[in-house]
Amino acid sequence: WLKPFWFKLKHCPSKLHPCLACWRPPPAMRRVSAIGRHLLEPAPLGGAGASGATAPAAPELPAGLLEDRCGEVEWRLRCKLAVAYRISAHYGWDQLVFNHITVKIPDTSKLENGPHFLINPFGLRFDEVTASSLIKVDLAGNVIERGTASGILFKQGFVVHSAVHQARPELQCVWHSHHADTTAVSMTKFGLLPISQEAIAFQGRISYHPFEGTATDLSERERMAASLGPVNRVMLLINHGPLTAGGSIEEAFIYHYLITLACTWQIKALSAAGGDLARMHIPTEEDLQRLYQRARNSADRNRDEVDQKNESYNDGLAMWLAGVRMMESKHGPEMYT
Repeated sequence: WLKPFWFKLKHCPSKLHPCLACWRPPPAMRRVSAIGRHLLEPAPLGGAGASGATAPAAPELPAGLLEDRCGEVEWRLRCKLAVAYRISAHYGWDQLVFNHITVKIPDTSKLENGPHFLINPFGLRFDEVTASSLIKVDLAGNVIERGTASGILFKQGFVVHSAVHQARPELQCVWHSHHADTTAVSMTKFGLLPISQEAIAFQGRISYHPFEGTATDLSERERMAASLGPVNRVMLLINHGPLTAGGSIEEAFIYHYLITLACTWQIKALSAAGGDLARMHIPTEEDLQRLYQRARNSADRNRDEVDQKNESYNDGLAMWLAGVRMMESKHGPEMYT
């Protein structure tokens, strides 16, 4: 839906630039210490809005590496999601052990309480998350797989993310943080202003959800889904923080990168102007229409002689792969264990 500004992310178009969706870690990267680890009895969700019933115990799986147990498709997603957590930590889109990124596992929607999705275990910092430490849950809050960290499901994270996974089946990834500048913007009545290239990309495509306090009430899921709506993939939770979603991890990452950057520019501009909107350059509605048209035109990579002389490229995929390379250089193969 942001195609006029950023090309919709697809599979890696070139063998010269492989992405994690096409890549499987070699055996040397697998954590040998994961052998023989078993699952723990999951605890009830508890808290406001919960039924109080104990969730059924996760099934005992055969001893062995989690990679072998979960299958190739899920393992690839686990590796990509582990990188996403490290990227999020790098950019400050985390809050010690809070905030979450989730990804839906394909072909689980028809299972009981499906779909299943992966989420970080409570207690780990984002830069400690690995492919095998992620836990797998269903929409009823049952822990299907606790991972090698024997992780706990944090209820607030479950409420926010299951709301989107339940309501929008076309979305695979949900990314939520309490990024300081973006949360500050969510606390203002004027919200996101169209004062930067990044912000303009979201005009008319951003939702707002009223502040309901800590997300422990299961009934809020329906209201949150209604606030997001059937089309938008970016939402500011008022007085809470940003939420982005996409048909892939890469797409949700791009939206999170853009919305947080847009809000940082806005906070800095407001500070420089002393909080006076009259002292800021805010495009008129007429200006915005011209800017939108230019953004739409930029999607046509054959519109002039310069475009025709050069190869097409995918902005979003290039940004994601740059983040992957940065994390691999910083953390090495540890993420993929």
